[in-house]
Amino acid sequence: MKKFLIGMFAFVLCLGMNSCKKEAPAAGADAEKAATEKVEEAPSLADVVAKAKAEGANWSVDEWKESFKSMALAIKPMMVKLSEIQKKVDAEMEKDPSKALGMLEDLKKVQDEFPDFEKLMDEFTQIAESTENGKQVANDEEWGMQLFKELDIPEVDM
Repeated sequence: MKKFLIGMFAFVLCLGMNSCKKEAPAAGADAEKAATEKVEEAPSLADVVAKAKAEGANWSVDEWKESFKSMALAIKPMMVKLSEIQKKVDAEMEKDPSKALGMLEDLKKVQDEFPDFEKLMDEFTQIAESTENGKQVANDEEWGMQLFKELDIPEVDM
């Protein structure tokens, strides 16, 4: 789980560095609508972080696991969008690599939809790492991968 969070942090940094590229094809309306519906059902990452900050010091391992699950549900809409963009980029790389770079605007849109993602993920990780039970859950990579499979959260390798 810790490696995943660090990887997501690095990915978001890459998004920021490449956010000035232009001419991206528009995303499909159906994909945006489906992602928007999922966002409304997901818990707010800010709420998950606030709850962890307020109560996390007293949580058991199971309560931390539940909090990590809420965090995963909160980032699922973003991960789904990033997975769709990754599939488009992979397909374009096979056809015309120069067009794949134009899809960076899609990444910028996802970054704009989740502006505080990086800050909140860092804060959540710091809160978890500051407690023994939270640290135990954060470092359990096998459980983290199983959680993402259970919640059907796609892996993103960008």
